[in-house]
Amino acid sequence: MNWRAPLAFLAAGLLLWLLPWLRERLDFPVFYLIFLYFIFFWIAQASSWNMLSGYSGYFSFGQGAFYGVGVYTTATLVDKLGVSFLASLPVAGIIAALLGLGVGFAVFRLRKLRGELFALLTLAVALVVAAVVRNLDIIDGGYGVPLGQVPYPAFLGDYSAMLYRLGMIVALLTVFVAYAIQHSRLGHGLFAIRDDEAVAEGLGVPTFRYKMTILAISCFFAGLSGGLHALQINYVAVESVFNIRVALFVILMSILGGRRHWLGPVLGAIIIYTLSDRFSSVQLEFLNQIIIGSLLIVMILFVREGIYSRLQRRLWFALGLFALVLLVQVFGGIGARLISQVAVAMLALIAVLLVPEALYQKLFGWVGRHAKV
Repeated sequence: MNWRAPLAFLAAGLLLWLLPWLRERLDFPVFYLIFLYFIFFWIAQASSWNMLSGYSGYFSFGQGAFYGVGVYTTATLVDKLGVSFLASLPVAGIIAALLGLGVGFAVFRLRKLRGELFALLTLAVALVVAAVVRNLDIIDGGYGVPLGQVPYPAFLGDYSAMLYRLGMIVALLTVFVAYAIQHSRLGHGLFAIRDDEAVAEGLGVPTFRYKMTILAISCFFAGLSGGLHALQINYVAVESVFNIRVALFVILMSILGGRRHWLGPVLGAIIIYTLSDRFSSVQLEFLNQIIIGSLLIVMILFVREGIYSRLQRRLWFALGLFALVLLVQVFGGIGARLISQVAVAMLALIAVLLVPEALYQKLFGWVGRHAKV
């Protein structure tokens, strides 16, 4: 990893930090900051899941458990023990990482617990953790945990700006770690484990240590992001925290974007959440389910590598079409909100990326070669 990558992430963070200030000057609705916070939340969750399941091939349904532990750690520390909100966030990540290490120590020594067996076991962990939390009075006891008004440093801005800025920091930190791991010895070892664990071990890769390390890192960021999300939830309850939605969404986001690259979950999170948010009204909920479900089917059957690899080959044409569709809507007065217009443009971009390579060359071969990211 060269020095330019950390500088690029730092520059992105500084620019994004100023967005709430710019929103005030342009008098944009606060809604946009909350929308971007959710984008950051899902980027962090999808990227943390992909560190384990994408890089090493250990497919997990337990994301909800580690995210939920983070949520409840922050809620319990703040509401019942009087710990400051910011101080509770790293603790939320550490507790989630410790849970992950406990699970990993038990299952990673058994070679047969891979694939569907590992996925089912991690799903069972989420169910067990939810039951424990519900029945422990010191944590939840079945009544939920209200957070109410939580004090935070004034330099973070108002509530929406604070949530946005902290979400941005957590997301950028998670993505940077995913990037650094992919380009490290640990990342190369994890990809070897994914391709063939027995061969990797025969070549000297410390498979158990690498799996435990990436599981701890993955769980830490899932818990850290979950701890921050507790403030957005406000009233924390088992039913709303420990559900299958988080696990399914991060899996879909990573599959859509591509699991073998750090940018895959980022792309998937942006696309899936934007589409889900725009089509989640009562009138369009059926359309949202059709689009998300159809995307999952198509990706699994025909585009297993994810859209990132195709975006590399079709970058300028795809971005050009995205910009064209967006501009037609903006200047044509089509669509009520900018985010709705972006969602429609995203559908056009996805459609281009899903076209099979042979057909794409016949239809758009005149465009020529496209630059790779």
